[in-house]
Amino acid sequence: MIFIMSGIVAAVEISVPGDFKRIQEAVDSASAGDVITVGPGVWFEAVDLKGKAITLRSAEGSKATTLDATSLDESVLRCLTGEGPDTVVDGFTITGGTGHESLYGKRSAVGGGLVVIATSPTIRNCIFRDNVVSYNGGGVYLAKGATARFEGCSFEENNAEKGGGVYSVQSNATFVGCSFTKNEARYSGGAMYNADGSRSMVNSCQFNRNRANYYGGAVYEYASISSITDCKFDRNRATYKGGAVYNGFRSTSSVASCSFLTNYDDVYGIKDFVATAVAPTGACVLQGGSCLHVSKQSCEDAEGTYLGDESSCSSSQDLRASRGSDLNKDGQIDDRDALMLLLLWR
Repeated sequence: MIFIMSGIVAAVEISVPGDFKRIQEAVDSASAGDVITVGPGVWFEAVDLKGKAITLRSAEGSKATTLDATSLDESVLRCLTGEGPDTVVDGFTITGGTGHESLYGKRSAVGGGLVVIATSPTIRNCIFRDNVVSYNGGGVYLAKGATARFEGCSFEENNAEKGGGVYSVQSNATFVGCSFTKNEARYSGGAMYNADGSRSMVNSCQFNRNRANYYGGAVYEYASISSITDCKFDRNRATYKGGAVYNGFRSTSSVASCSFLTNYDDVYGIKDFVATAVAPTGACVLQGGSCLHVSKQSCEDAEGTYLGDESSCSSSQDLRASRGSDLNKDGQIDDRDALMLLLLWR
């Protein structure tokens, strides 16, 4: 346990498992300004931050340090009693949460990874993965005037009725440099669902392969206001409308400087907005060694190896491609040749 002097206040750096064997014990003993550093490994706990202005961080980052609430029937993290921006969580994988039940009952649990009620924590460099709830907010649930900030976080394969990754109602949230991958909503808002006066700012984020059974494969807006800037949408799907963004009842959303990489990534409900899907291309090495410059999706459909966006074939591969890959003999090697190859293989 290390004491750090700041003016007349002595902040303490607390080690887990050095000073305490459990994270919750460290939180319970901490005072404002203290820093709790957690060693690597899997910690089977559901942690309540108790309204304290403390930093809870991992020693070796999110890939080495996991908070796992499997079989605990609770959210992995809870911010319920006055946490502000100085309550910081940094560098954990957060998984196995089934949600908080006190709001709506056992059959309507919310916030598998994190539940935030009328509080304002800061979350950095965390991975919310495989949290599944019976109601809303698989990864995160925000309600009752909550204001939260997420920096450099990933939301992966979380599941809920609404807001597979994040559900926000009457709350505000900021996401900077975050990614949302393969989250799913049984109703709407595969990655994110904003409702009833919520405001969200989403900057420099990526939405990949999120899915909703109804509307808003990535983002769903209901009577809310959102600003989505410099984001990338790739293969998000909704059964009905808004594979990328669904701007619903009395919502005001702005989408600027974003890229939409497939035709599934459509935007619904924003007046005069036109999303043009322009898929980047790169080198695709086919079985037998031929190389094409096509989109990643076309390469995968043809069971080739995609070398990355804007990559190029080597000169020797280009020569082989020029001889054998122009299947439709139009003088160009592109997606049409990959499609023809795929049809021939089928």
